Amino acid sequence: MKRLFLSTVLFIGLAGCSPESLNIYSEPVEKSEVTVELLPEVYRAADTLVMTSNQVLDQNASVLVASIVDIDALETSSTFGRTVSEQLSGRIAQLGYSVSEVKMRDSLAVRPRQGELMLSRDLAFLAGRQNAQAVLTGTYSISEHSVFVNLRLLRAGDGRILSATDFRIEKDADIASMLPKKTNGGWVLVQ
Repeated sequence: MKRLFLSTVLFIGLAGCSPESLNIYSEPVEKSEVTVELLPEVYRAADTLVMTSNQVLDQNASVLVASIVDIDALETSSTFGRTVSEQLSGRIAQLGYSVSEVKMRDSLAVRPRQGELMLSRDLAFLAGRQNAQAVLTGTYSISEHSVFVNLRLLRAGDGRILSATDFRIEKDADIASMLPKKTNGGWVLVQ
């Protein structure tokens, strides 16, 4: 009987030592809402773009992935934009499609207040040279607590939107560290 009592006391004592209860120096931390992570959101977005395309995509023809740019600073990219582009490239390749990267400065024309546009002659050249059928491009916008990402899959021949999707991600410390820093004079890309 004594062993059963000691075993029960020991079991109850150990059960109270869960990781959440070990912090004896501060108030317990309330668990916040489930944080949305970037990679699963990007993967879902890539899946949506491919699955909802108005044109059946050929797995043997390339999809070009352009840098995702800040909607308020279209002439530059950031660690965040390049990371999203890399993740999109990887996911589309995982889905079995041929993927080619397009570096922003070499193949995008930027017009103020109009967003980023692939130059039609460059687009036709790149698409023909790489047997490309579509270009994946997009923008992100930064708010106080979130980053909103808008993505479009464009037909390579004429720039027609084949599919589009967007998502919102919480601007936690990791995401904020990948974003450009705003100054009084405008955006500064921090490397």
